[in-house]
Amino acid sequence: MPFLFAFTMFLSATLLFMVQPMIGKMVLPYVGGSPGVWNTCMVFFQSLLLLGYLYAHKLASLPNQKTQVKVHLAVLASAALVMGVASMLTSDGATVPIVKSLAPSGGGFPFFEVMAMLTISIAVPFFAVSTSAPLLQRWFAVTGHPSAKDPYFLYAASNAGSLISLLGYPLLMEPSLRVLHQTWLWAGGFVFLVVATWLCGRASLNPVLPSKPGGATAASGVDETEPTNSRKFFWLLRAFVPSSLMLGVTTFMTTDIASVPLLWVIPLALYLLTF
Repeated sequence: MPFLFAFTMFLSATLLFMVQPMIGKMVLPYVGGSPGVWNTCMVFFQSLLLLGYLYAHKLASLPNQKTQVKVHLAVLASAALVMGVASMLTSDGATVPIVKSLAPSGGGFPFFEVMAMLTISIAVPFFAVSTSAPLLQRWFAVTGHPSAKDPYFLYAASNAGSLISLLGYPLLMEPSLRVLHQTWLWAGGFVFLVVATWLCGRASLNPVLPSKPGGATAASGVDETEPTNSRKFFWLLRAFVPSSLMLGVTTFMTTDIASVPLLWVIPLALYLLTF
């Protein structure tokens, strides 16, 4: 069971961080090669990631585990359907479409046009994948497995997938595969993710041992006193710092050197290593 959850986390992280440079590369030719494209992509992806975590938090709050599994599988199936429809409607058959009619014209950096292109091309599938990490950790906790008391091996699996995907894209995937083939590879991985998530959901419905109230945290004896609003706000402010520094360094590098995937992923990879 731990291997199943770790593999699913690894796969979701791999997909999550493969699609980011892939979409950036796909959008770049239509917006003039500006270094601001990648930073706009990062703002878009981080916003969706935050929404995905909020969704996972709300879904995990539902008392019925079976309802959680059904709802989440429906979300994943909807994302797969979106990609299937996209492949039938686009002229080249890509599962991740780029709507060229939204490409900006004129001077200035087209922030809103890029956001619109990203929303239509990848918003639904990316949102679905972004929910995996927090939700699967919660589902593993309710299985009652002894390893659920210390879930950090799931973080390790997730970060390993993230780094392998980030560094593998510019070094291996970009030089050897056309963008169309990359989109189909990503869609194939997404189908495997749906199946693996279904298996994880089924495992959460058949716990090894009944989980204690509060999940793994309660079992470990950690103080569950509700943090004050001021402390929550302080954590929120601190979370802004590494993210903003990562974006700032990326802007500096891609402005003064070149706006290419290899330079996009280096600051992001270093940012992930800090976890």
